[in-house]
Amino acid sequence: MAPKKQPVSYAETDIQSLDYPENIQRRPGMYVGGTGIEALHHLAFEVIDNAVDEAMAGACTQIEVTINPDGSLTVADNGRGIPAGIHPEKRKSTLELVFTELHTGGKFGSGGYSTSGGLHGVGIKATNALSKWLEVTVHRDGVVYSQRHELGLPVTPVEVYTESGKKITEVGKRGYAGLIKKNAAKKQETGSVISFMPNGTFLDMVDFEFDTLALRLQEIAFQIPALTVTFEDRRKPNKKGEFPTRRFHYKGGLVEWVEYLNEGKKPLHKKPIHVSEKVQVDAGKAGAVTVELELALQYHTDTNDPDGLIISTVNTIPTPDGGKHVSGFRAGLTKAINTFADEKRMTKGGSVSGRDVLYGLTAVLKVLMPDPQFTSQTKTQLASDYMQGVANSITYNALLEAFRKNTALGRSVVKQGQAAAQARQAESKVRASIMRKSMLEVSDLPGKLADCDSRTHPLLTALYIVEGDSAGGSCKLARDRRYQAILPTRGKILNVWRSNLNKAMGNTEISSIISAIGGGVGTDFDLDDMRYGMVVVMVDADVDGGHIGALLLTLGFKFMRKMVAAGRLFWAVAPLFQITNGKKRFYAYSDLERDRLVKKLSGKVEVQRYKGLGEMNPDQLRETVFAVDAERLQEAKTAIAEFESARDAYSRNKANGNGNGDDKPVFHPISLNRHLVQVTIEDFHAAQQALELLMGSSVPPRKSWLIEQMGEMED
Repeated sequence: MAPKKQPVSYAETDIQSLDYPENIQRRPGMYVGGTGIEALHHLAFEVIDNAVDEAMAGACTQIEVTINPDGSLTVADNGRGIPAGIHPEKRKSTLELVFTELHTGGKFGSGGYSTSGGLHGVGIKATNALSKWLEVTVHRDGVVYSQRHELGLPVTPVEVYTESGKKITEVGKRGYAGLIKKNAAKKQETGSVISFMPNGTFLDMVDFEFDTLALRLQEIAFQIPALTVTFEDRRKPNKKGEFPTRRFHYKGGLVEWVEYLNEGKKPLHKKPIHVSEKVQVDAGKAGAVTVELELALQYHTDTNDPDGLIISTVNTIPTPDGGKHVSGFRAGLTKAINTFADEKRMTKGGSVSGRDVLYGLTAVLKVLMPDPQFTSQTKTQLASDYMQGVANSITYNALLEAFRKNTALGRSVVKQGQAAAQARQAESKVRASIMRKSMLEVSDLPGKLADCDSRTHPLLTALYIVEGDSAGGSCKLARDRRYQAILPTRGKILNVWRSNLNKAMGNTEISSIISAIGGGVGTDFDLDDMRYGMVVVMVDADVDGGHIGALLLTLGFKFMRKMVAAGRLFWAVAPLFQITNGKKRFYAYSDLERDRLVKKLSGKVEVQRYKGLGEMNPDQLRETVFAVDAERLQEAKTAIAEFESARDAYSRNKANGNGNGDDKPVFHPISLNRHLVQVTIEDFHAAQQALELLMGSSVPPRKSWLIEQMGEMED
């Protein structure tokens, strides 16, 4: 009998209680959704959203955001200024509490804000905890308050100055209201200024992306017509000594936003439909609350956009995963279209499903509500149940009235929906053919598709689409067959942006790719049918490889957009250089990284430049692109378990008559290798414009763009 294994020590001393800021620093993913580029921007958004809350309250008309030369970020607003006096219960400066004590804020009750993006009193504390330093300056009460924090904790007391810069005193436990009143300026422009430096100890990425922040600031300006937002990146000037700058101000609000999104497309109706209503509803335990819903939508005839575009926000916070408000909107839209079709005896063309009403749709849905409930701290999906009924009712009544007033508009929308239904049915036949081919032929292609171990959970696996048979052969030897499948392609695939589905499916390479992925095509694409958790584009780092990669990304965006939107498409970044130092081998992924390594190493150093994947030996590929990180693997397994639990709960609710397809959980994969870059669509409008420019049939705009890019490279 084997001896009993001695258990690991487990005593009172093993139980830890983490206080701020260590609780956030140890588990940043719980508070900002991870440690990558999205988490970095989340820190910025927490600060920006506090300024936006002031704008929503009608107390702020200007927000200025600056990326400073040292990489820190500054957000300034002309709002009321963060309260800074002594808190009556805590007996310390309220300004310090706001930045250091969890679940402290002005957005729990009905006092400071009727609606806000902040909910839990956590966000700004997360920014502080994950920063090297944070400085806050507040203009309020006729004076200026200031404090500096490092690693999430104050390193100075809250100091008070006159507007001219003379220090009055440090705020004590009893406050200095009389002294402040004596020195207060009679007239003062109020507001808050917050600067912070992200901490690379807790985050993998610390360099802000100008375009990502600019997009969010633009979306905010579209939602608050009275607000002007300016944004400047002072890290690196151009040849003229100018810094990238943007200014956003939109008097037209959501209508102007929809028109902006539909630039370059042929609208089905000239003016977007605009709906804005404020209603009082029963919010259950919260009692009667006032909710404001605003909606702008416009249909167009662009065949490259069959799934439509719905942008939704709650208290100006983007909800990319939708939620109850989007579910209600889609149900109300579908019901209004079918009711109008029935009234006008247009039902011979068939009813229009919730999927068909999306064809050519561009819609922006904005909700303002007190105490919204989200599925997580990152606020990507609204969970407040009562909003589904509110959105459904307002959308249905308003759109049906709009169709009745403008019958030509209503008829056009119905006809387009019916045409979409017919196209979807035709696509379904193609999809059925593809799935049959997938079942019959994929297993008969051992020389082309090297599949994964069938015992591995599908969501842990990745299909690598590899350029060329030579590289494919090396990759098949290098891969970890438990998690990685290899599908080599031959040359450049068809440019599907200029092709319909039938023509695209006539291309052997495209047909093989779609068959191997297994999710189908177009509006009928189903994430649950995918044979892999991830699809990875892996091409040479040269002009031809870049072209092939662009064609594959275009294929994903046009015919498998749900896969891209769910974050299940990746780009493999293979090393450009192998650096040998004695018996040790290193890899560099850029010229800069190569130079740093060479400078750091001593002795004889040899540098090999890889011209393509085919030049890399299987063991070199195994060490880099295909290496499975144990920690990431465990994170992925945990994420899958949480997803399956949420999916089971969804299935139970649906069986009981609750929930619908819009509330269905979506799996967002975690790559098992740090050299896989997730392909995301931050801005559908920009993505479509780029594809039309680079992949469309019009040559002159593409030529002008290429000449412009060449000029910038010379600079």
